[in-house]
Amino acid sequence: MLLPVTYAALVFGMRFGLLALLIAIGIIMPNLFLSQSGPTQDDIIEIIGIVIIGLVVNLWLESYETDKRHRQVAYLRLENAQRELQRMQQNLRFYLKQITIAQEEERRRIAQELHDETAQDLIALSRKVDGFMTLHPALPSTDESYLEDMHQHINRTLSGVRRFSQDLRPSVLDDLGLIPALDWLIPELSKHYKIKIELKINGEAKRFPPEAELVLFRIVQESLRNVGKHAMATEVLVTVDFEPETTVFTVRDNGRGFHPPDRIGDLAVSGKLGLTGMQERAQLIGAKLSIKSVSGEGTTVKVELPNPSEHTEHPY
Repeated sequence: MLLPVTYAALVFGMRFGLLALLIAIGIIMPNLFLSQSGPTQDDIIEIIGIVIIGLVVNLWLESYETDKRHRQVAYLRLENAQRELQRMQQNLRFYLKQITIAQEEERRRIAQELHDETAQDLIALSRKVDGFMTLHPALPSTDESYLEDMHQHINRTLSGVRRFSQDLRPSVLDDLGLIPALDWLIPELSKHYKIKIELKINGEAKRFPPEAELVLFRIVQESLRNVGKHAMATEVLVTVDFEPETTVFTVRDNGRGFHPPDRIGDLAVSGKLGLTGMQERAQLIGAKLSIKSVSGEGTTVKVELPNPSEHTEHPY
């Protein structure tokens, strides 16, 4: 008796389930009251039981269907939210990419202007001072000393402009590639921060797209700057491991270390924007950046980049 009621409620909803229950009762009742003995107490209890069970079944099925609809709505909302979040993340990556490109182009422009204009003007000024001193060999000692100091100051300024220009956009990176650029960078930073920095290359060197090499260079550069400014280290080892499937860049120091959070992105909250920027740059080229550090035992920054395929376009 309950099977048709349950089926009707399950397939057509609570209203049809109640209608099926009423029809079932309507079929049973006449037979009971028209019989010679009339309905017994057991018959009445059975009918009441059927009604109660039927109502409970209908209410349960209605509750189940309501929950099911709510879950479906919640699932659709979650899907929409995930799609919206994915779209926002894609937009953020696009904007970050454009900002990074614009930043590097501006660095290139400024570096070129420093080289072509400021540095050349300083060279010309230095030569004029040299020429003046050559044409006037009998200057008073005070004037000669003044001009010599000026000449040295001009040359120091020229060296600083050249260093700043190379730091903005090292020409060796554009001309020769990443490894020669690292060969140039490491002695410069070692001298500047007075830290022993060693570069070790393992495996057969590979070239990456120019955009990827630029990002990798900036990550190594920023890592070494962080060591020089904050780590209080005495030694740094930079290794590049060219493996069959991936290339791994590692910067390991023996400095004071720190306690990194589980997510690199959380470093921005504590003011470590450089490390967060390194991660964002790595993501632009499809690389994975990780940081391991223990207080008093130094820090290791690792970047793993899949080797480029000649049949695949680089994501940057």
